[in-house]
Amino acid sequence: MTDNAISNAAGQRGFSRRSFIKGAAVLGAAGALTGCSAGNEGLEPAVDASKAGQEQIFSGACRSQCVQGCYLNVHVRDGQIVRTTAGDIAEERRYNRICPKGLSHPARVYSAERLKYPMRRVGERGEGKFERITWDEAIKEITDKWKGYREEFGPESIAFFLGSGNTGLLGGGTADGSVFQHLQTVMGACSVLPDRDIAFQDRMMKMFGPGSAMSDPSQWAKANHVVIWGTNPTVSCKQMIRFYLDAKEAGAKLTCIDIQYNTNASKSDWFLPVHPGTDGAMALGILREVFDNGWQDTEFVRAHTDAPLLVKEDNTFLRRSDLGIAPEEGPVNPRTGKPTVIDPEIVWDEETQSAVPAPQAAKPALEGVPEEVEGFKVRTVYSMLVDRINEWTVEKASEISGVSVEDIKTLARMYGQEGPVTTCMNQGLNHYFNGIYTYECIFALMLLTGNFGKEGAGLGSGGGNFGISNAAGCVNQPSNKGEKPMGPGRNLNWTAMYDIVHNQELVGKPFPLKALYCSCTNIVSNQTEQNETKKMLSEIDFLVVQEMTMNDTAIFADILLPACHWFETEDLRVRAYNMPYLVYNEKAAEPLYESKPDFEIYKALGTAMGYGDFFDFDAKDYINLWLDSPVAKKEGVTYDTLRETKVARNHQLPVIACEGGKFPFPNGRARFWQEKIVPDYDLGQEIDESKEHLMLYWEPAREANLDAPIREKYPFTVLAEHMRTRNHTQWWDVDYMKEFEKQPIARFNPDDAAKLGIVEGDTVRLYNDRGTMTVVAVISAGQQPTTIACPRSFLTREHIDGDFATISFNDYNQVSRNQCYFDQAVAVEKL
Repeated sequence: MTDNAISNAAGQRGFSRRSFIKGAAVLGAAGALTGCSAGNEGLEPAVDASKAGQEQIFSGACRSQCVQGCYLNVHVRDGQIVRTTAGDIAEERRYNRICPKGLSHPARVYSAERLKYPMRRVGERGEGKFERITWDEAIKEITDKWKGYREEFGPESIAFFLGSGNTGLLGGGTADGSVFQHLQTVMGACSVLPDRDIAFQDRMMKMFGPGSAMSDPSQWAKANHVVIWGTNPTVSCKQMIRFYLDAKEAGAKLTCIDIQYNTNASKSDWFLPVHPGTDGAMALGILREVFDNGWQDTEFVRAHTDAPLLVKEDNTFLRRSDLGIAPEEGPVNPRTGKPTVIDPEIVWDEETQSAVPAPQAAKPALEGVPEEVEGFKVRTVYSMLVDRINEWTVEKASEISGVSVEDIKTLARMYGQEGPVTTCMNQGLNHYFNGIYTYECIFALMLLTGNFGKEGAGLGSGGGNFGISNAAGCVNQPSNKGEKPMGPGRNLNWTAMYDIVHNQELVGKPFPLKALYCSCTNIVSNQTEQNETKKMLSEIDFLVVQEMTMNDTAIFADILLPACHWFETEDLRVRAYNMPYLVYNEKAAEPLYESKPDFEIYKALGTAMGYGDFFDFDAKDYINLWLDSPVAKKEGVTYDTLRETKVARNHQLPVIACEGGKFPFPNGRARFWQEKIVPDYDLGQEIDESKEHLMLYWEPAREANLDAPIREKYPFTVLAEHMRTRNHTQWWDVDYMKEFEKQPIARFNPDDAAKLGIVEGDTVRLYNDRGTMTVVAVISAGQQPTTIACPRSFLTREHIDGDFATISFNDYNQVSRNQCYFDQAVAVEKL
């Protein structure tokens, strides 16, 4: 291999436990790990503590997408980063926390796996052979290729993968208004959507309205019950678990509903194990018990949801225009610039026994409405909800979910009689083919029992981030000559990427996609169906990867661009979901080797493409442009103030989401009914609309379903766990963290292991028709029968053979572009 190829290709590690212990002496005295390179050479001897320089502290942020975005102190001595500690947010010290990942950033900065300089591929794709080139050569080769594709095939022949590995404004991929997005918009390039964790947001926005429907963590302690449902905060969102425990200390009963016994369960008052992918069925059983006992909150449902609205046979609402009154023109919609249309929905008023616009009704009827109103056959949404709930029994829900009848009845009493209940969820239930249906059943349970929009009740997933910015203005920033950007190309769904590249077609029409640019992402490890991902990367004409380390995607690159660590450049952490603060990330140290800030790389590419007039700004200019928003102005936040305060709170965020039952839809009501079914992706798929209109539908998972035909051949469900020591595959190169999670494992139920003849430490192969992985077996009594849990943040070369990402599938639900990481069945072979 050539210089700076994969350093561990022969099974070597550049940063071993022994070398870390040796380097710890430096941390103890001068406080730094210095000169780490692709071998074990370069570790400097310990420095006399009396000669150590003065320590400085800079503000920083953890910018990986674990939804937290913690504020960090970055300690620097003699120009080198020596440690991190929790930053002090004096206004709300409950946010002053740091996890092992945040503590280990110095090891990432001085990782042996850091990319040192730009490189060009000299071997076969994926072989990991590269040669060193200059930055000028790299930028010229990339932009010469891009210009050629643009001229021959158009700007959409180039695609950017919008990864979430860095949530900074200047250097991030998916951060709203990022420079990366600006570059893509100026060029007119396509966006490749990762399509991860979509189901939760899809149903949340469709049922509760646009924006965040999550209440501030201060509300959780006001609940009588807090339910941790299908989320693993002790591993995935460590900032969050403290808030749950605070609620427990304040008197709330803490319940954990999960597919396996874990740390969350051990801290809870009550643990309910549930079969994978069956939570929605359990929620329907709970609702049947609620309605059988009359525990539904009828007045909340009547006043604050669309339950009393009348639906016609064509699945649209009966509106005032149907009664012969023309729609009126309303205020201008700031998003579209066009007047709104006022045509209110009709309800049946119990007091006047007549059809009237919903805002004028004294008491909208939920049931007992005439079959025909003003010549239209109609039904209330509520009556259809009741019919759907009556299709279920507690016994049926128990049989499917594995939760006892008595436990389902206890949950029903909790939601219906013992509120307020805060229901805490994140992305765990996303990872099944039926994810959107599971969420809508649980959200319906919350609404129908009135556990929303009031103190101690609602969706407890962490509050919001800083809020509205001038993101659109940033992305569409004109040139210094007033020219407008070309505009973004089409969004490309991940599930279609291989067919697009292989066939050069999209939905049967020519689509010459030639180049892919990956920044802030590791698609080979993190996307589903890895074998298909590798085929796509091997066939695309030109691949550029901008990265910090030689990860699984980097080895496929034609050109590799070394990005510096977050602490080696200035930025603003703008994207987090349970941290309502902006964090100013100061430059704490000089970039190592020839690495550059993402911001500088994006500007260099844009300028070399001939768009320099669109990049006539520095970091301060761009941050101030992003902050040119009503919220930031009201809070008095500018670039200069952030340099002083380091953090800024958005006090405009609601403490109680949808307080008083006011939902951000035109009629102010939460929704159970969709008039028009609009999928969030379009690949020509057929849609069964009967599943979609009433948002109280459930069907089994695809492969996690115990009764699925595939389970005869592949009898085990494999669940993809997050790891304590990594976020996706970030931190893979921090060797001392592997003292805690050393290698990929498969965790088996003891009875299953006994039947397979497997004992702790055995080597096993998990496989299906899509792929295979060989790992070490671990036995755990907390694991449900016929399920296997595998931490999923390891690189391919860390597995004995294969990779976890090979066994998953790429197919999506008919309306939701949601990747499935839990919904996969395998067979097991002991080796």
